[in-house]
Amino acid sequence: MTAFPSRLPDDLDDLDVIRSHDWKSFSSLDRMQNHWARPEWPSGRRAYYWMLPFDGTDLVQLAKQCQARLEDPRFDLVPLDALHLTVGRVGFTEQVAAEVATTTADAARKRCLRLSPFKVEIGPLAGSRGALRFSVSPWSSLFPMHQALADAVRDVVGDRAHMNTRYFRPHLSIAYANTDVAVRPLLPMIDELRDLPPVTAAVSEVALVELRREGTVYRFDTLLSVSLGSGPTVSA
Repeated sequence: MTAFPSRLPDDLDDLDVIRSHDWKSFSSLDRMQNHWARPEWPSGRRAYYWMLPFDGTDLVQLAKQCQARLEDPRFDLVPLDALHLTVGRVGFTEQVAAEVATTTADAARKRCLRLSPFKVEIGPLAGSRGALRFSVSPWSSLFPMHQALADAVRDVVGDRAHMNTRYFRPHLSIAYANTDVAVRPLLPMIDELRDLPPVTAAVSEVALVELRREGTVYRFDTLLSVSLGSGPTVSA
């Protein structure tokens, strides 16, 4: 398993450090790759995932502004009603039964009681090997949440668990490359979009979803949600 960027930023709590690290990592790439060239994830396959769905008006508007500049046949835009931060995979549906996923959620509720709701800032735009995506920061609260969920999955499925916090790189994708794309010609346009101010989002729960690939789009149905701590709402 690999992560992008391969190295963690120097400070998981400093927004500017994280954003700069994301941008420098993307800018250093020569080419983007076809995100959909994934033999293990063919169209129609489904999986249980932990996810943070985001549908706030400010975020939708930010994504819409950026996507308007990304109308390009080399990219598949993420539907505005499906914006999300992927936390980690519980397992593919043919490998993990629905009742096992539910049991994992019960384990996650216990582990997430020690956490507290928090806020993140989404933006500016950067990218990875296969997607154009917003930086999400800080990471200092996201990592303990990921570790709690990874531990919960391991509690239930043991060595079959796929989640490993060392590979977690929080981000929110808005467009996937569907072919090989040179990065350097993209940079001036993306750099302009980076001037758009980030938006703030509250995180008080994490969703267990059934994610499916429909051609060049991901769609998901929320099965249940797990609160962080006792679950008080944090206003954005």
